[in-house]
Amino acid sequence: MTHPSWPTRPLTRKRVGNPLPQSLLHQMVADLPGPRDETDTARAARFEAQLAEVLSYNPRNVAEVMLATHCILLRLVADDARRDANRAGADPAMARQHQRSAKQFDKLVANNRRMLADFQSRPLRTSDPAIFAALGLNEFLVPHPARSRDDAEEAFSAVIVPLHPAPKTLQ
Repeated sequence: MTHPSWPTRPLTRKRVGNPLPQSLLHQMVADLPGPRDETDTARAARFEAQLAEVLSYNPRNVAEVMLATHCILLRLVADDARRDANRAGADPAMARQHQRSAKQFDKLVANNRRMLADFQSRPLRTSDPAIFAALGLNEFLVPHPARSRDDAEEAFSAVIVPLHPAPKTLQ
């Protein structure tokens, strides 16, 4: 049995020094849902407001941004449940169910905020350079986030897979 040898050439990937890339922060905020039939102007205003709300949690890395956006999403769902409970002409049983759901979402938001505060009370973890040196590495094995969208490998794989003749022969 042969084992692949460790690459002898230096790795060309750059170290990701920023634990919170701006592009990733903006993508996570942009993925928060908005109302149906939202105009571009309203979407831009909502994005700015939600970005400010995420930044009010003072996230230091991607995991903390994820918790912050989760808090915002749960708050939005709780607000919708309260709105549905207070809707005129709603069935009283359904209104009580919506109120219970809103309270459950409020508890989840509180739990996520406590978890985020717990994470932020600890120092940020840094990778130990001795571990990388012991493995013969001098850089992270994480591609730079700005280069991931323009990767030629992704573009070719999208073309090759549908044109590959194997699925036709299996029919």
